[in-house]
Amino acid sequence: MKKLLAITPIFLLLGACATNVPLLPDLNKQTFSCEDGGKVNVSYSADGDIAYLRVKLPEAGLVNEKLTLKEASAASGARYVSDFNPKVGYEWHTKADYATMNIDWVDGREYSVSCDL
Repeated sequence: MKKLLAITPIFLLLGACATNVPLLPDLNKQTFSCEDGGKVNVSYSADGDIAYLRVKLPEAGLVNEKLTLKEASAASGARYVSDFNPKVGYEWHTKADYATMNIDWVDGREYSVSCDL
């Protein structure tokens, strides 16, 4: 019984420390509002090579779609493209506080929308 009473305060202290650790803010997360009423939440890998998007563009048929896009060459700003789905291509192009989402389907349909922070 004495051992249990001696160990209990240690566990209580460790538990208190674990619950009070502040989380660092993720400075790479951004939310863009689009002209069609949609939203794009995006975060970037530490090296900027990957963009992780959660896309809500109802007019394009996307509701909370999760996309992982790879960096591609751009004349200006940052550009990310998909290579995971042969039926549809996604392009996310940002410059300063503005962005454009382009979607191209194999059947020839296209969708493009401008967004800003």
